[in-house]
Amino acid sequence: MKTINLPLHLDCHYYSNNCKDPKRIYLLLHGYMLDGKFMFDVLRQYLPKDSLIISPNGPFLVPHKKADSFFARYSWYFFEPKEKKFFVTYEPAAKYLSDLIDSIDLKLPVTVIGYSQGGFLAPKVAEVCSRVDQVIGLACIFRSMLFFKRDIEYSQIHSIEDGIVSPIDAQSEFEKLDSNGHFLKIENVGHKLGPAYFEKLKSLI
Repeated sequence: MKTINLPLHLDCHYYSNNCKDPKRIYLLLHGYMLDGKFMFDVLRQYLPKDSLIISPNGPFLVPHKKADSFFARYSWYFFEPKEKKFFVTYEPAAKYLSDLIDSIDLKLPVTVIGYSQGGFLAPKVAEVCSRVDQVIGLACIFRSMLFFKRDIEYSQIHSIEDGIVSPIDAQSEFEKLDSNGHFLKIENVGHKLGPAYFEKLKSLI
């Protein structure tokens, strides 16, 4: 099999609060088979009112069948866990998001908040987008070998009962970053976002 690289331009659909005079941009990255509206709806009330919230759909459409209809869901990359193989790496989505931030005519600092698959991607976005000065991951792992660590604040929130993404692996990888951020643990909740995550998130922003 041969591989060549071809340019591909994708429309970027995102949700925003259209803040008039923002002091910071919050870039929200959803999990696998979710969308930007999900992240926008669950997190907007916990973010500062004087911030611009940008919550895009992932660039790769994942059709989801329900009864006799298909619904649009999205992905940032494709990783096959059994073979431990990337079919699509972090790079295309990271560039896609960096271009989105660059298209906004506001030279403001950026906080990236990623949940699950979006959290795995978040540090890669910081690698390619110089305006990012804070990364917060929810229920994810920062795979330290897959991105170049910048001198910014990395933090994570992880449930010790998460049955989808290992909290032990998450903390082990986080400690390799030697970050000035925080690894915060929560209890009595699994992988699904809920109030316990939101309360910890407020302490980081």
